[in-house]
Order: sequence, then structure tokens, then C-alpha cells
Amino acid sequence: MSALRSLLLLLPLCPGPGPGPGSEAKVTRSCTETRQVLGARGYSLSLLPPAVISGEHLRICPQEYTCCSCEIEQRLTWETESIFRSLVEESGSFLVHTLDVQHRKFDEVFREVLSSTEHSLTLLFHRSYGRLYAQHTPIFSGLFSRLRDYYESSSEGLDDALMDFWAQLLERTFPLLHPQYIFSPDYLFCLMRLSSSAGDSLKPFGDSPHCLHLQITRAMVAARAFILGLETGRDVVSETLKVPMKEACKQAVMRLTGCPLCPGGVPLLPPCRGFCLNVAYGCLSPQGLDPDWGAYLDSLLSLAEKVQGPFSFEGAAQSMAVKISEGLMFLQENSVTLSAQVFYQCGTPPHALAHTRRAPAPREEVGRLWAAALVLGGAAHDGGGHQPAPPSVGAPRATGPREGLLGWAGLPLTVCGDPRMAADISQEAAPCWTGAGRGRSPVSTGAERLSRRRRIAFAQKRDIVSQQAQK
Repeated sequence: MSALRSLLLLLPLCPGPGPGPGSEAKVTRSCTETRQVLGARGYSLSLLPPAVISGEHLRICPQEYTCCSCEIEQRLTWETESIFRSLVEESGSFLVHTLDVQHRKFDEVFREVLSSTEHSLTLLFHRSYGRLYAQHTPIFSGLFSRLRDYYESSSEGLDDALMDFWAQLLERTFPLLHPQYIFSPDYLFCLMRLSSSAGDSLKPFGDSPHCLHLQITRAMVAARAFILGLETGRDVVSETLKVPMKEACKQAVMRLTGCPLCPGGVPLLPPCRGFCLNVAYGCLSPQGLDPDWGAYLDSLLSLAEKVQGPFSFEGAAQSMAVKISEGLMFLQENSVTLSAQVFYQCGTPPHALAHTRRAPAPREEVGRLWAAALVLGGAAHDGGGHQPAPPSVGAPRATGPREGLLGWAGLPLTVCGDPRMAADISQEAAPCWTGAGRGRSPVSTGAERLSRRRRIAFAQKRDIVSQQAQK
């Protein structure tokens, strides 16, 4: 706001070359051209004087000889405000639409990845375990259900979801290694407490839980943050477009595009482009998106690189079956040591009756199945298996507009590109309206140089979010 106020204070100090002493007779005093232009816009000619009058009554435009009455100045203020708002809303609405489309695209693809990963893991384990897996399917489906819950609402911690998965897996698999014993609920509770102790000395599945936890957590957190970033950007821009224009901004826009119609003899003089950019930046910066928008976009672009790179859920998804199978193999191979620790801490469970034991001998059978699952999982992970791969999150294809996400940072250039707001960039050397009279726009204003620097900075990364969301 301070920048805009400074601009309004400086505007009268920056007039272009006007008529010098003794040239008053050469100035056109008729308001014919102004009457023609405003009459064509629907203004009543009765409100427009046929010749210039004193401008002492004007509140915004220079108080010199003028063709604008108080009523005309007020109506022009409303009209110029309406044009400026429509241009901002049009460009802002396109930005909202772009973010919304990318939000929906990413959401659809990520949900598809989750479903495809669950389906692939089910096929793999069903081939390896058969009925054994079918009896314990709820453990795996429960894990993916909780991953979806976290992605959708972040209402439940990932740590708890993954810890519960491994705990339930241990609760179901440990008894399979010892069919000769009966494991009561209290005994299994002791087993769970021992496996989740702070010392982590038991480690029934080796390092697999830690490795899978690291991959899944950072992939899910990054995906959640990315989808929230797109959603937040969309909502913030949408709400910002509803913020009323400040009075100082209305006056600056009026001085930019309305006041050139008032001095007799220069109604068709276009506003200088540099003047327009200064006004546009002054009006849009207090809206709260600049410079914050640049920081937001930088963060979103950086996050997009991680989502499609080191934090890709695709990579984590492809290793899930392998890590789970490796954990099960570790449990089987180290069952003697593990059982000794458990029996020492929780006691030796009672023996089962001979006719209640399961056949065939579970230790050998389970070990064979787990080894087969590990082989199949490794083949699928290396590309040699036949399991369907999840949709790629790391191989995006750009289909959206290249300038879509530049958004608020490039909005002043978009607004000033409209012929109603400023002279065409190709006419920079031609006379134009400076806010106080006839002049020429600088070849490159500070505002335009700033905008160009931002465009160059964003140009190197501007496709990443669009690519990531529009697979």
C-alpha cells in the first residue's frame, strides 16, 4: 500500500513535455474529440461541455482546463475500475482454473497409483501364499485404507499406521512358526509390547520396517503437501479476486485510463506502458499475493521435483512387496534367536495337543512360500515379473499452458497488454499519457524489468508442476 501511495504522490511530479510559454493559443480548446469518444460509450452529451472548462472541480485528474465535469469524472472512475477488475478477474480465474485442473489430475493419478499398488501386491502375494495370504488379507487392505485416510485428511499419523501393520503381521505370523504352542491374547499382547519397545532390540523383521517406513512416509507426506499446495493456491487466488479495490487503487486506475479523456485535444492519447505497470503492481501487491506468490510458487516447484524424484510414491510402491517379503524371510531365518528372546521375556507358552497341530510342518512350508514371494517380488521390482506396474508419477507429460502457473507474478503484464490499459509495447517511443500530460514511456521501466526477471527465473521450472499434475 505504501508503494501505491508513493506512486500517487509522484505521478503529478512526472509530467511529459507539455506546451511551453506562449503556446497556449496552439492548444486545441474544443471538446469535440472527447464528446465523440464518450458519446460512443453511452455518455450523455449534456454532461460534456462543448469546450474546455476550468478543472478546479476535479478530484482525481489534473485540475487544468478540462472537458470532464464532476459527473463525468465519477462515471469514468466507475468504468475504469470495472475494466481493471474484469481484466484481473479474467486472468485470475484462468489461474484458479489451471490450479484446479492440476489438483484434480494429480489427485486422480495418485489415487490410481495407490489402488494399482494394492492390486499388484495382492496378485503377487496371492500367487506366493495362496490361502495363507487370503486368510490375512485384512492386514494389507487395512494398511492401504489408512494410507488413503492420511492422504485425504491427514487425520491419522503414518507412524501409527505402519507400526500397526508390522505388529499385526507379527501377531499372525509368529504363531505359524510355532504350531506346537498355544498363544493366548495375553501372550500375544506381551509379544507386541516387546516388539514395540523403545530399545527396539527384538527387530523381528530386521531393517525392513525402517526402510519401508522411510520410503512410504516421505512419499506420502510429499504427496499430501503437494496436493494441499495446489488446493491452497487455488483457494487463495479465488478469495483474493473477491477483495474490493482500495480507494487509492481506484484513483490510480482512473488517472491511468480515465484522465487522458479529459484534457481537450488528447482524448485518444494512450497511457504509457511504464505508467500502467507501476499502477498494476501498486494495485495488486497489497492484495497479499506478491511477493508471497513468488515464494509460494518456488516452494511448489521444489516440492514437485521431489514428488517426481526422490520422494516419488511410485518408487516406494514398487518396493513394498519386496520389503514385506524381506521382513518375512528375516523373521523365518532368525526365528530361533527371536523365539528365545520372546520366550525369555514372555515365558514359554503352553503346548498344543497333537491333534490340533497344523500340517504340513509350517516352518518349512512357510519358509518356502516366503522365499518364493521374495523372488517374485524382486523380479517384479527389477522389471522381470508380470505384475502390472502402477501408473507413473515420475514420468509426467506436459499438456497444460506453459504460462499457467506464472499467474500472479505476470498479471501486471497481462493487464497492461490490453489496449484499453496502455500503449502497445511496439509503440513505446510514441507519445503517451504520463498521468499529468503528454510524454513518452521509458524504454524499460523498473516494474517491467522486475517482471522480466521473474519470468526468466520461473521459466526454468514453470513446466514442472504442470507436468507433475497432468500425467
